Amino acid sequence: MAAPVGPEGDAPNHPLAVRMGVIAGVSHNVVVGTVMGSFGLMLASVEQRLGVSAEEAAAGIPLVLVGSSVLAPFVGVMIAKVSLRLLLLIGALLTVAGYLTLAWTQSYALYLLAYGLCFGPAMSLAGSIGPATLVGRWFNRNRGLALGIVHLPVVIAVVPWTLERALSAVSPSMIYLSIGLIAAALLLPLGLLAIDHPPGHAETLAPEPDAKRTADGSFSVAQLLARPRFWAISLAAVASMTSSVLLGSLLVPMGLSWGFTRPEAALLQSIMSLVGIAGSILFGWIADRIGGARALALIGFDCAVLWALLLQHPPFWMAALVIGLIGMHGAGAIPTLGKGLTDSFGQASYSRGFGLNTLIGLPFIAVAVVGSARVHSVTGSYDGAIVAMAVFFVSAIALGLYAAGGAKVPQQLAAA
Repeated sequence: MAAPVGPEGDAPNHPLAVRMGVIAGVSHNVVVGTVMGSFGLMLASVEQRLGVSAEEAAAGIPLVLVGSSVLAPFVGVMIAKVSLRLLLLIGALLTVAGYLTLAWTQSYALYLLAYGLCFGPAMSLAGSIGPATLVGRWFNRNRGLALGIVHLPVVIAVVPWTLERALSAVSPSMIYLSIGLIAAALLLPLGLLAIDHPPGHAETLAPEPDAKRTADGSFSVAQLLARPRFWAISLAAVASMTSSVLLGSLLVPMGLSWGFTRPEAALLQSIMSLVGIAGSILFGWIADRIGGARALALIGFDCAVLWALLLQHPPFWMAALVIGLIGMHGAGAIPTLGKGLTDSFGQASYSRGFGLNTLIGLPFIAVAVVGSARVHSVTGSYDGAIVAMAVFFVSAIALGLYAAGGAKVPQQLAAA
């Protein structure tokens, strides 16, 4: 039988936890960083090589986002039932297959297949849910900080700068082939080194009587969806994710509408990304101190104020400060969400909860981006979209505080 060994946050991490964190960090960065970081710079070469329009070439990323989001709940369930090492390896193989396809294909259909059927599933398996679950299982102390470090956007910051210089020296096909070979060299050996669980330990269980949990001590998808606290944590995190994607998509036209030049607006986008690196670590640390749900409420309060400041159309230096702080808070959503889910529903339920959150966020993100563009085309201003985001963050404050008030996972369990 399982036996308690003390409060979960006080249970020491296994000596192999750091190794698992490195594996998770490399997997997340290679899959997400190369796919998202290379896409924009390779668009022109795709148009020329495949003979398609800019709109047709740009269809790749929406396919990745929709594919990974729709698959996320199923991946979350699979991770709870199938070897995580196997799923990380499948995600690695799909990533490599996608780049090899892009390197050799002259077909637009295969181009779409690479993004939709290779990179989409790989993003869930080896880019987001898989690595985050590995960290959640191995780290008891400083779990939020570990999640923050693993999700540092290191590769995505380096890839565009590197590819811009590489395109002047080698062909696009060689670039895709090189990325695929590098991904294979990193992801396959590290995937083989991944270990599903700490030896001798079981995952913390959902804080409910056995009759209200599944056989492995976790919540099923239906049980999570039936709990208001899950919706509260999820929607509080979705507010930050929506904010990040909205600004990442429309910050340049927003900046132009505020009277900034295009280089100034592009600089705002760079500032948001760079400051976000600090936010991933900072809010992971905060979540360890005050809990994931309270950290989400804190992010909601800060961002409600920051988005309201954008209504004043501040001068460039102040806009840069506000946008940078919004980016910092947005990057904190993943570690605070991860800490909140394991605090409230246990490590055993984490992969399902994370997968469901990804799908729940998709319609909010889509409506925000499309709706904001529509608001601007009708009114000539983004103020309506800014107000909507501020209101969303006000609701995130209440949702985070509500989620923080429930029962927490009380103890770390050790196997017999």
